Amino acid sequence: MRTLRFLKKEALHLITAPETLLLMILFPVAITWVLGTALSSATGHTFDLPEVKMPMVSEGGMLSDIFIANSQASGLTFEKTEQAEVDRRIAAGTLKGYVELTGRDLILHSDDQGSLEAMMVKMYATAFTKQANLSALAIKEGKLGQAVPQFKSFARVEGIDGLNEPNSFGYYGVTMLTMIIMYGSIQAMSLLALEKNARTAQRLKASPYPMNRVFFVKAATACGIILLQALILILINHFVYGIDYRHIGMVMVMLIPLAVFVTSLGVAAYQVLRKAGAASAFLNLITVASVFMGRGYTPMPSDNGLFDVLYRISPIGWINEGLFTYIYQGETGAILSAGSKLLGLGLVMLLIAYALFRREEGSDLVAAD
Repeated sequence: MRTLRFLKKEALHLITAPETLLLMILFPVAITWVLGTALSSATGHTFDLPEVKMPMVSEGGMLSDIFIANSQASGLTFEKTEQAEVDRRIAAGTLKGYVELTGRDLILHSDDQGSLEAMMVKMYATAFTKQANLSALAIKEGKLGQAVPQFKSFARVEGIDGLNEPNSFGYYGVTMLTMIIMYGSIQAMSLLALEKNARTAQRLKASPYPMNRVFFVKAATACGIILLQALILILINHFVYGIDYRHIGMVMVMLIPLAVFVTSLGVAAYQVLRKAGAASAFLNLITVASVFMGRGYTPMPSDNGLFDVLYRISPIGWINEGLFTYIYQGETGAILSAGSKLLGLGLVMLLIAYALFRREEGSDLVAAD
């Protein structure tokens, strides 16, 4: 019960701290929107094809019906229209183009033949004409089974390599998440510095509560709060920005090694440097460097030797690569490798921090300085 009360006290300290709400939740939500919007505007080269509806003047007959019926498979809609109606709309300035099918002549009438709509019509008309010629040849050769034009089987749209890629919001939905978890190392450090700042260190050491338990409760609390903040951020990103994390529960499990790593980094920095100010400056520097090397702030060219090396040695690079691979390709190899390395490093740093903590037990530095 005493441990639970102590854990509750530490958790409430972190949860009620203003920087928890501002830095660890609101800041990443805002910066994800800013960077996601900016990157989308700067690098977006994709666009949706328009719905093309165009009048068509024809003499009727089977050829005209086939032309209209097959056009819908190409995203085109041709509406049979009388020439008089077309002339009226041209005179009124409400018609930008129309198609004329007379006999074997197919003509596109348009003042903007370089427009996307005109290009789509020309591409379809070219394909239709070639198919019509092949059908005529098939009839001439007596191969009636090949006489019907087959437009729908001409093309199938697939990704270049069949793999999903994150858009701008998907990219920063991962990188800002891992960045803010890295800043959790400062939270972990602040819990060890809490007793000195609140002038309760001596009273805590004089209590019957074991000091080694103080160390592990503080570390466990920091790790748990970091994961809670990550979950809140993931849920906001998912429901507000529509960012897909494939399976939120699995992603949370995958983030546990990173939470252990940053917690250990924070407590180790404090135990080595012994001053909260020095430890905070060091952790800020390490966080900025790791996020930059891990391509957290902006995508870096993958063919640049220096950036590629930095990416491969950055803990944030490991976890980002693993999360992207899992979320967008469904593969877990990279995240398992990243998790094992982060967990290993985290446990080593935690043991070092604990050894330093035990060495100082009984002095005025225990759980304080």
